[in-house]
Amino acid sequence: MIGAMIVKGMVRSAYEMVNRGEVDSMMASWADDAVYDSASELGVGVTIKGRKAIEEWHRKYFEEFPKRKFTLNSICFQETLPFLSILLGTSVIMVDWSLTETNKEGKEFRYKGGSVFHMKRRKAVYVADYISMVGLPKLSTLTRPDGKVVRVGTPIINL
Repeated sequence: MIGAMIVKGMVRSAYEMVNRGEVDSMMASWADDAVYDSASELGVGVTIKGRKAIEEWHRKYFEEFPKRKFTLNSICFQETLPFLSILLGTSVIMVDWSLTETNKEGKEFRYKGGSVFHMKRRKAVYVADYISMVGLPKLSTLTRPDGKVVRVGTPIINL
């Protein structure tokens, strides 16, 4: 139980880094060969391979959406002893979140979703985002003036 509380605190801390846009701190916990499946509100995402490419994607995301606030609704673990699993082996962490973000033009978006983190010895090796379609604005409001679809990102857990 104490181990779960420690890991949940670490997860909350990681999401606070995302809220502050601290890319370098976040990337410290990604494996060099990590894979990130980013979701979008349209259900069309992108798979990004490699730590450098994931870092670049997040830098662009933070530039496009300079203000964001993740609120964590729940944090769950696959393992019975998550603290030991994270330190010594593999683990799976699931986070249910709500997000309010503002793009650089000042338009605010609100989403609900979840992220699944597959960790190996404190490094993210595979991360996937899932976004709820409930309550999303109409498709036309999710497209930027240049025709590109607005995406949301997931934080990187820094354990």
